[in-house]
Amino acid sequence: MSEELDYLAAGTRLKTLLEPLKSQGLREVFIATDLDNAKQLSQVAPAVHVMYRGDRLDENTQSGRVTKANQTWLLILIHRSQPNQQTAGVLLGKIISAVAGKTYEDTTFRRVTSPVAPAYSGGFVYLPLAFEITVKIKGERQ
Repeated sequence: MSEELDYLAAGTRLKTLLEPLKSQGLREVFIATDLDNAKQLSQVAPAVHVMYRGDRLDENTQSGRVTKANQTWLLILIHRSQPNQQTAGVLLGKIISAVAGKTYEDTTFRRVTSPVAPAYSGGFVYLPLAFEITVKIKGERQ
């Protein structure tokens, strides 16, 4: 029996890559289900919310049985300026260093242009970074 595919497992990998930043000024890393969820949890700052943004199909081979998809993942830094706290820019640099080029299964996280613009609300700034990975999915033979 083959192992079940967890199509969203890269989110857990991203969380693992970001956890060490909690000793470097980040307070928490969350896996968010949507932007509203991230905003509700914004009382904890600075924090990163890992969010699946969707995929883009690359190619199909073997009569459609094998598919490659590029998944986009957002890492949203939620920051509120406070005394004696690292700036958002320093934390963004640490996030990029922690993730860019790191492996997930047989692919790596590649930095791409974020499909979401930064946002500002209630004294908080929401700064998105986007990363892509390529996943290969095989359908079962009939």
